[in-house]
Amino acid sequence: MRVFFLVLFVAVSAPLLAQEDLFSMLDAAQGPVKKAPVAATFKGTRVVNLQTNELPASGVGQLIISHRFGTINDRPLYNFLGLDVAQMRLEYSYSPAHWLNLGLGRSSGNKTYDAFAKVRFLRQKQDGMPLSALYYHSTNLNSTDFNDGVNHYFTDRIAFTHQLILARKWSDEFSFEVAPTVVHFNLVGTPSDPNDQYGIGLGGRYKLTDRMALTAEYFARVHRPDGFYDPLSVGLDMETGGHVFQFHVSNARYMNDPSWMMLTPGSWGKGDLYFGFNLSRVFTHRAPKMAKEIEVL
Repeated sequence: MRVFFLVLFVAVSAPLLAQEDLFSMLDAAQGPVKKAPVAATFKGTRVVNLQTNELPASGVGQLIISHRFGTINDRPLYNFLGLDVAQMRLEYSYSPAHWLNLGLGRSSGNKTYDAFAKVRFLRQKQDGMPLSALYYHSTNLNSTDFNDGVNHYFTDRIAFTHQLILARKWSDEFSFEVAPTVVHFNLVGTPSDPNDQYGIGLGGRYKLTDRMALTAEYFARVHRPDGFYDPLSVGLDMETGGHVFQFHVSNARYMNDPSWMMLTPGSWGKGDLYFGFNLSRVFTHRAPKMAKEIEVL
């Protein structure tokens, strides 16, 4: 009887052990499990004005239409809380790769044209890389007429923005980013103003539902001349299928980078607040490649 049970045990356990060895061999052949990237740190490519770590997917373009109405404390009934007075910005960008986004924009404030690039070189991953890191640059051209009677160079109209974006999704609900920034003005307002001006942007998102989130951003400037204030904006993101609506209140009326960052004349304390919104829509220009793209570490 003992011999019978011994033979039965060997007959049953041998296939199980062989199966376990086979699974181990398959796992070894497949290599270590790759950590998945963290998605949807922010819902859009901007918090309000501040860039986020998000990019349109490879082969996808994005159109953003932005409105910033007049200040609500300027004859509020006559101007209907500023809705009768508006500035507008149009922006279109395209991602030739999953880590690169290139775009053009035009803002009615100071009649500014801009070109920008966004490069992602680190991406937050589950149980891996703890944050996402990107480099952002924009070149801005102010096309308004000079009225000081001085013959200006064309380069006097140009300003540059350089920004490092460090973002982390802390939980399913909360995301936060920090963005050290340098803005270079070829022409400044007074001789005491430096051409290179520094600041740091802070942006956050708190998810309320699958399609709605609260957002806020603040930009702290190192150079603080009289008459200008640090921009502070709060908003509500709403996703409706292929569109993302971003409604917000801000003391920054301008929407091009150098102006909203360093030249915001409005003050929350004085009631210089502007209602506005961003509307974004994506367009697929080419289907994603079947082969997986090489990630930039």
